Amino acid sequence: MSRYDLSDNEKFKVMIRVYEDIFISSDHFAKKIGVGRATVFNWKKKDKASFNTRSKIKICQGFDLLDSVWSDSFGLEADFEEHLSQYKKIAPLKTINEKAIVEGLKKEKEKSMKIKNLSNNESKRLLENRLEKESASFMFSFAEYLKSNKQIEEALKVLEWIEERENTFKYTHENQIRHFRAILLSHDSIQNWDEAIHILRSLYHSRHYHLEEPEILTLLASNYKRKALNSSNKNEIELTFLTSALCLYQDAYNLKPDNNKYYDAINLAYLYNILDTIESDYAEEKKEIQVIYNELSRVWRIDFTSWWEVISDAEFLMLLGDVKMAILKVTNFLELHKVKPFEIDATFRQLELYINFTNDKNAIEFQNYLQECWKNIK
Repeated sequence: MSRYDLSDNEKFKVMIRVYEDIFISSDHFAKKIGVGRATVFNWKKKDKASFNTRSKIKICQGFDLLDSVWSDSFGLEADFEEHLSQYKKIAPLKTINEKAIVEGLKKEKEKSMKIKNLSNNESKRLLENRLEKESASFMFSFAEYLKSNKQIEEALKVLEWIEERENTFKYTHENQIRHFRAILLSHDSIQNWDEAIHILRSLYHSRHYHLEEPEILTLLASNYKRKALNSSNKNEIELTFLTSALCLYQDAYNLKPDNNKYYDAINLAYLYNILDTIESDYAEEKKEIQVIYNELSRVWRIDFTSWWEVISDAEFLMLLGDVKMAILKVTNFLELHKVKPFEIDATFRQLELYINFTNDKNAIEFQNYLQECWKNIK
């Protein structure tokens, strides 16, 4: 007689057995992951207990497991138990010297030829017939230059040229090359999310590159978010992708320095609200976003000259229902600073995606305000 894949409930019970020292008791685990004691008791005792996306995320955080623990299939509890240790996250090493890493990157950039002042004709000539005359280090900097000019396909071609060469640079900078390739594949003009996810997952799982560059977790989360929300129909959303995005944004938030946490935090807030419209009563879950915002506010020294930081702060207030304060924050910024077209475009895309799934009246009001502002400052 054939057996179905293990259910979420069966997997949870195996986790309890294997990580008994973490679970300890229903009371302890409930407090650890921030849910009701009765909820954990039901998960533990019922044979067919249900787990929504939010529950799976909290359990991942509680046991410090990767999100793929839910999506991978196992036919027997013994098989799952044997492989469970493979889903444990790698803790950041205290010996990692972030300052040394930053200094090393600065020195590497100093070694590369400065190409910021390249003319369009010089750039074109390089792409046509001079690649073989330049060093791999120069070409990598050239690829970054092309990306900054939104020449994404050309930047990908330069990376391919670097990867085809058998040289020291390729092997000593393999992680950085693959990271940059994933950035390019994730670009709006390419949208090759699957290949980008494959590269980033490899960097995450096998190389633990995220401990050096936690930004890959943000990029990976962003790709999963796009895959999850690509459908205009909320009933067709792939919740496993949404689970992955939420877990990865949380991991990135935990790894990044305090002043760099805001981007992952606001994405968590948006996704939690979208998730609530899909799986639960939207109006009841703002307390979780309030917790995120309160925690962030304790460590975040907002740069009031940065559009990204000011708009993220305003978006938090909007999501929490304080649209007037959100508008005031943006108004104060616009009175003193200019916003660039790509910055406002990215903000509009985020709001439009969110409104499409939630029809949040606060977001619609905030979006209308931004649109009027943009008409006046164009």
